[in-house]
Amino acid sequence: MMTSERPLSSAPGRRSGVAVWKQIADTLSTEIRDRAFNTTGRLPSENELSARFGVNRHTLRQAVAALQVDGLVRIEPGRGTFVQHELLDYVLSRRTRFTENLQRQGLLPSKQLLTARAMPAPERAAHELRLDRGASVLMVEMLDEANDQPVGLATAYYPAARFDGLLAMLHGGTCTTDILRHFGVEDYVRAESRITTQMPSDETARLLKQPATRPVLCVECLDVDMAGEPIKYGETVFCGDRIQLVVNASHDAGGPA
Repeated sequence: MMTSERPLSSAPGRRSGVAVWKQIADTLSTEIRDRAFNTTGRLPSENELSARFGVNRHTLRQAVAALQVDGLVRIEPGRGTFVQHELLDYVLSRRTRFTENLQRQGLLPSKQLLTARAMPAPERAAHELRLDRGASVLMVEMLDEANDQPVGLATAYYPAARFDGLLAMLHGGTCTTDILRHFGVEDYVRAESRITTQMPSDETARLLKQPATRPVLCVECLDVDMAGEPIKYGETVFCGDRIQLVVNASHDAGGPA
């Protein structure tokens, strides 16, 4: 089929018998797998890509549609074309640990402390932590990241009477595991995890850098010390297009962070 489009300026060489749109798709596919768009998480605009490859929009849309079929991108009308992140396996087990879950997959884990304050325990937290109604808890909200990209928003509640001083240590940069050891909790396990889906609030969607119209995975959890006493009740909402939850029934799966 004849075309007036000029040769690709940044495709890996023009190959006889291979459609122009397929060459563009192959080039973009390679760049996606090489994480060329990780900074923004999205492909350049149609105008930018059309100019780069010297093709019209119809040809470019064929290429992008092929990437979507292959699961490499998702097209959001009115917003653009976003790189479809490879799903991260997040293991839920007796020893669920955020840091180890990511390091096992060669990813760099990090956390941003968003909120840390004392407050009366919400009804659900009081029940799970076996506290009297209105007892004080320490509420900690963290943004969980993998390779500097948000993957989850975690809210945790600790009994204030047992962990007096936890907030100051968190603000000082001490990691949670070391703080718990400071208070005599050498090890702890997950007593229960409940998994649901929900729609994010506008603020949650903003923090997770995802549309408010996309559901998130919600994990409600209770951690206990080795004597079975509750030490933390929490809820983490995960980006549904970046995380897949893996339930591991092995008693000793995982390890300390």
